[in-house]
Amino acid sequence: MKKNPRYKGYNPQQPNKWVITVLLSLLSGIFQLAWAQPREFIEGVHYQALAKPVQTETDADRIEVREIFWYGCPECATLEPVMTDWGEGVRGDLVLYRMPAIWNDIMALHARIYYSAIAVNAEEAIHRAAFKAIHQDNNPLRTESGIRELFLANSVTAAAFDKAWNSGEVNSQVENARQRTAEYNVEKLPSVIVNGRFEVTHNKAIYNHIELNIAVNMLVRRLRDERRTDF
Repeated sequence: MKKNPRYKGYNPQQPNKWVITVLLSLLSGIFQLAWAQPREFIEGVHYQALAKPVQTETDADRIEVREIFWYGCPECATLEPVMTDWGEGVRGDLVLYRMPAIWNDIMALHARIYYSAIAVNAEEAIHRAAFKAIHQDNNPLRTESGIRELFLANSVTAAAFDKAWNSGEVNSQVENARQRTAEYNVEKLPSVIVNGRFEVTHNKAIYNHIELNIAVNMLVRRLRDERRTDF
């Protein structure tokens, strides 16, 4: 995980320079998207095969893509809108899951944020708010009381939060995330697990979120090709 440079924002005294910078950034992103697809898609370079496949939570005829994150991870924060946009386009045989990684107690606490948000039907709002709190508002979310305030600030009632936070359902989901983190042998974040068989994460070949997204799409294509019976 690398630190992100702080965004310096718009300078009203230099509007032309700011506009030009933004336009150049947009064009750069477009060209990267057009040319970033790996010419050779190589195991051990663009993706890793898991040493032992992990059973998916989907039907056998569906492909599970699992985004693994931690709220304290800067690169996970910048990947979040990319994966959200990708997930909004998921159709047919694809299903996207998010899963918090758990290596230690603070990550377990943050995992509880995510699953409590699901329990109170506020997943998207709390998911974004948790990243914002840590990476923009300098609020590390390391106490239950501070996390409770986050939920209340996002239209979740105190009663709903208290019911969800230590519920059996949330406890079970946190434990499941801890177990799957170990089964996937996740060592770096963000990580994307494709159908319990492959992992994509940042490295020399997958050097930004665009490349990561392309690698995931190519693995999905590979899995679909494996299932084809018309050739």
